[in-house]
Amino acid sequence: MFWIDLIMGVILMLSGWAVYRNPMLISGVNTMSKKRLAKVDLEGLKLGFRNVFLICGGAIVLLGGIFMIAHLPYGFHLVMELVAILALVIACFLLSRRYDLGLQGEEGKKERKKSWIAIIITVVSFAVILFFFFKGSKPATVEVSEDYITAKGGGYSASIAINDITETNVLTDWPSFPIRTNGLATDDVAIGHFRKEGGESCMLFVCTDGGPLLEVRTVDGKLYYLNCATEEETLEMIAKVKEILNKRPVTGNHYHDTPYRYGGQGSAISQARRRHLSVWEIAGQARNDGKGLDYVVQGSELKTILS
Repeated sequence: MFWIDLIMGVILMLSGWAVYRNPMLISGVNTMSKKRLAKVDLEGLKLGFRNVFLICGGAIVLLGGIFMIAHLPYGFHLVMELVAILALVIACFLLSRRYDLGLQGEEGKKERKKSWIAIIITVVSFAVILFFFFKGSKPATVEVSEDYITAKGGGYSASIAINDITETNVLTDWPSFPIRTNGLATDDVAIGHFRKEGGESCMLFVCTDGGPLLEVRTVDGKLYYLNCATEEETLEMIAKVKEILNKRPVTGNHYHDTPYRYGGQGSAISQARRRHLSVWEIAGQARNDGKGLDYVVQGSELKTILS
């Protein structure tokens, strides 16, 4: 991100010098009539614009360096950039009022009104952007009940029926999700629709500080990756899912060879249920042996992920 800040800051500073050298680059000035332009203090205006652009550009580069060294969250970084841009817009507006005599007095009342409307719309727009960013950048919430695993965050949600689950894995080694198809991703969270390496679609509700991932596959072929805001909460969530899956009965009718959705002993779902019991028993034994989350449950085996 620092390189983006550096490029943005340099562009702003160069723009300031360009405006100072040629004030006709200022929006609105180059379309004024000679009579209207005579009421504008071009020397003061171009000097003010130059200083504002230099200060904003320099501030973005300086703060970008501080954020990189201090490893501060991405959210603060984005807010800093938005505040700098908003300050630039407001400063340019105030400079226009100060050095444009045509905006002063009764003569410029109508134009001042238009300018205030524009600045209010800009401020409200930035406030809305910040609101949705902070709302979306919070870790997703994952709630587990007897019937559903419900995940919500960033304007996205998923409700996974317990009876639809065909496979679960606990992953300490996160897969790679290189493509975001419809979602949001920061240094702290990833929420929404993504594609794994290899192109498989999945839905994420994950936090980088949340520890291991719970991988969930359902009967309709959907794939989910879930964790909570902290590792402790994630482990509690995983334990609750384990408890519910262990209690889930294997029921059916007399036609064991018929692949009913909730049906007989020979159905795919019933086999998956039995596999869940075996998988969680292995995972529990691993924890008792001190192996903990250095392992991932896959099928009916416990495979080493981290040495």
